[in-house]
Amino acid sequence: MTRPAWRIASTRSLTLDTMWIGSTLAAGRWHPMPPTGKPVVYAGSSRSICQLEKRVHSNGIAPKNMALMRLDLPAEAKFDEVLVSDLPADWSRNQAMTQALGLQWRIAGRTLALWVPSAVEPGDRNLVINPDHPHYGRIAVNIERNPFVFDPRMFS
Repeated sequence: MTRPAWRIASTRSLTLDTMWIGSTLAAGRWHPMPPTGKPVVYAGSSRSICQLEKRVHSNGIAPKNMALMRLDLPAEAKFDEVLVSDLPADWSRNQAMTQALGLQWRIAGRTLALWVPSAVEPGDRNLVINPDHPHYGRIAVNIERNPFVFDPRMFS
């Protein structure tokens, strides 16, 4: 049985071959920019956390040309996890620390993905995926809504 995760992304990056490109253009909470950092793919544990994350990172402007996709992660894939209880109290304001943790995980390359708490809602989880892991190519991408249109109340 596969394990689902969700992602809202540009309609230009709907394949496994292109999903990671955005992580090379800007640093994220759990990854630094190259050349220090390595490419990753961000996803979420639910459709709703993906919407909240996208809202937080869009500077108050509703993103256009987005698609909602379900990523079915291979059943045999292994995951690591960072729990809020494992982090210092200021973790959501200490991006250098979370990037260092993410980079350490990414360089080790032992698991397909890393579950991490969402800084928007720490009770929810995001998933950082390693596109260089051998199981990455076995992720099934299912487009659920294309285009994905945000509820306008999120941006008013």
